[in-house]
Amino acid sequence: MVGMVSRAVEIATDMVPTPLERFVEIHANRLAQVTMLVVFSFLWVPIFVLVFMSFAAGGVLSFPPEELTLEWYWQFLGNDAAIRSILTTIKISPIATIITVTLATLISYAVDRLPFPGKGVLRMLATLPIIVPLVVTGIALVLFYGVIGFDSGYWNTVVAHVIRTIPFATLVILPTFLTFDRELEEAAKDLGADELHTFVEITLPNVMPGIVAGGLLAFTLSFNEFVYTYFVKGSGQTTLPVYIWDQIRYNVTPEVNVISVVFLLVAAGGILVAVWLTRTELIVGE
Repeated sequence: MVGMVSRAVEIATDMVPTPLERFVEIHANRLAQVTMLVVFSFLWVPIFVLVFMSFAAGGVLSFPPEELTLEWYWQFLGNDAAIRSILTTIKISPIATIITVTLATLISYAVDRLPFPGKGVLRMLATLPIIVPLVVTGIALVLFYGVIGFDSGYWNTVVAHVIRTIPFATLVILPTFLTFDRELEEAAKDLGADELHTFVEITLPNVMPGIVAGGLLAFTLSFNEFVYTYFVKGSGQTTLPVYIWDQIRYNVTPEVNVISVVFLLVAAGGILVAVWLTRTELIVGE
């Protein structure tokens, strides 16, 4: 009996929280809020500074600016090279995104549904470019294009963007197939639907959130892609990231900040439009 009491006392003693544990228990919410504030500040403060400096009348590196002006925005609107780089990026990214989403969906479907030798190899090859250094892949693309005689131009840049984005889209889309309830497909087939109708009417609507998410990620990565584009672009295929890089190297002015702000707005606007269209389709479907 005495031993049981002693054991109970030891357990009760062990359950008494230490000062550190009491401090964490009392201030956990506040610590979490402070941590989130620090993280978001680290992410967003540089962007806010960039936007603010786009109105600087003086040098690009002088902070805070002595005077604010819209001169650099007017200069940007008259910069034909910058406008062309934006249009080039807009021409490349949507096409690359469509190709990426199509291929990633087919790969995901094949890996999940079709029994064939080498399935693991296909899955590995689809995601392998993520771990390969960008510079290495860029050089490999240049050498490969040279061997097959694929001249520099629009389509080789699109292909490079597809290679860059397809691993990420596959990693997003594949889980939606793996977690999909296949009993719905079996029920549709029992009612007489063939394989194609089952995929279009049952499978595709249920995996569409993953496809949309993969497409948004692919578009964002393509719009921001610099390394692959820099290696394979032709003389008339200067995208916005490449143009910003050239400006930083040769002509640093507050106009670079303006171009960066436009870059952010176009990228964010494209994502918001895609989300809005997706939401509209969901509402109509309901």
